Amino acid sequence: MKFFKFSLFILLYSITIHAFAKGPSPYLPLQVEPLIELELNRLATLAKLPILTKPYHAATVNRYLEKIIDSYPALYQRISTYLKRYKKATALTYASVQLNYADTENITLPNQRGQMADANYQVSFSSFWQANQYLIFNAGGRYYDGGDYLRTNTFISFGADVLQVDIGYRERWISPFQEGAVLLSTQAKAPLSVTISNPRLITDYNIKYEMSIGLLDEQNDIRFDRNKAAVSGKPALLTMHLSAQPFDWWTLGFNRTLMFGGDEKVTLSDVWNAIIDPVNNDNCGGIGTALQNCSEEFGNQQASITSKFDLNWFNMPFSFYYEYAGEDTNNYTNYKLANLANSFGLFFPYLNEAMSLNMEFTTFQSAWYTHHIYGEGYSNGGVKMGHWWGSMKDPKDGVGGEAGSVRFDWQNSDISQISLLYRTANFNNSLFADYQQAHEVELKYTRVVESGFLGIKLYLGKNNESENFVQTSVSYTW
Repeated sequence: MKFFKFSLFILLYSITIHAFAKGPSPYLPLQVEPLIELELNRLATLAKLPILTKPYHAATVNRYLEKIIDSYPALYQRISTYLKRYKKATALTYASVQLNYADTENITLPNQRGQMADANYQVSFSSFWQANQYLIFNAGGRYYDGGDYLRTNTFISFGADVLQVDIGYRERWISPFQEGAVLLSTQAKAPLSVTISNPRLITDYNIKYEMSIGLLDEQNDIRFDRNKAAVSGKPALLTMHLSAQPFDWWTLGFNRTLMFGGDEKVTLSDVWNAIIDPVNNDNCGGIGTALQNCSEEFGNQQASITSKFDLNWFNMPFSFYYEYAGEDTNNYTNYKLANLANSFGLFFPYLNEAMSLNMEFTTFQSAWYTHHIYGEGYSNGGVKMGHWWGSMKDPKDGVGGEAGSVRFDWQNSDISQISLLYRTANFNNSLFADYQQAHEVELKYTRVVESGFLGIKLYLGKNNESENFVQTSVSYTW
């Protein structure tokens, strides 16, 4: 795609003329290491980390870690020890082997890059080599039984601490929520992309930006002109994020995703017009609007406003999250969202010295993750790219509904931990299927064994067709 190649050239050129300060940073784990990711979530609340996207830059976390050195010395020590592997020139930062058994074939695992529950095994790893101050080579991958080899976390990073460029299969999670992200998550595999972001936050308001352009897998049933036959093609995905911290207890963010192309030539002007004026470029038929020919629509857009409040009441620190997202515009008005998804989250990093609790809830109106241009909807590799709720319904079904989760973590000894996660999802009345409320439970026990972690997991429940399922897993992680 010409636009993708041109964007890559612009990003490369911008770096060559940049006056480097400090270099880029490697990234911390995303939806692969529950133990360390829980510790990072605790740090984000306690240190009031003004970040609303993941994965975290290791350099950013390292800067904020000093804020808890006196108040939470045990947490400081655990994260500090973990970060040592990212301060080397070369390191294998993560490796895991997992064996599974399941009695079902139709369950897509939440936030696991399209993996199905009946995969008998999976292996994954992540590593990096910092060639010099301004260049990092990241190598990673994931393979599971019955699936493709995913080049997850294989990319090149270069630039400065205020402008880092990543080229390759770098994952993105656009949300402060821990268990489900409405706009973009790890539910589907990462596309080949170019991303720019800033490991070092800017100004006293801790401004964070991130923008990426990626090329999705080939999709069928793309139909810009409803009077013509559907075609196949590779759509592009543009993501944008900007956040700031007006007060040390409140971080506010703005997000956009734009899925476009796949069967026609696209110019930079087309993209810019769709961003600044979606009504007249992406929403046809409105009274008094310029776009009346629906075959001239540009693509599929989503947007959201996110807030994270890091508070401490009666010596009980916690974070409250809220996201207001829209899949469409309201009454053909650029600044109003429609087809809403409202998300609420509450995280207590320490109920006591050993326990934490996270609760999340999202309501979806109609049309989420479906689109009249893209027959496969908002997806990559046949899997929805947003919240795990979207993978539970028919790919073409625009029905709304609700999703919720509760996670309880208990560090029952110095070397072991128990995690209990409950999810539920339901759907409004649909013409496609007779959906029932789904219930899922994950129980995981993790124990330190020599230089790694041994994990045992039980995953069971009832899907939205009232069918019971169960999966058991044993894993070892270095």
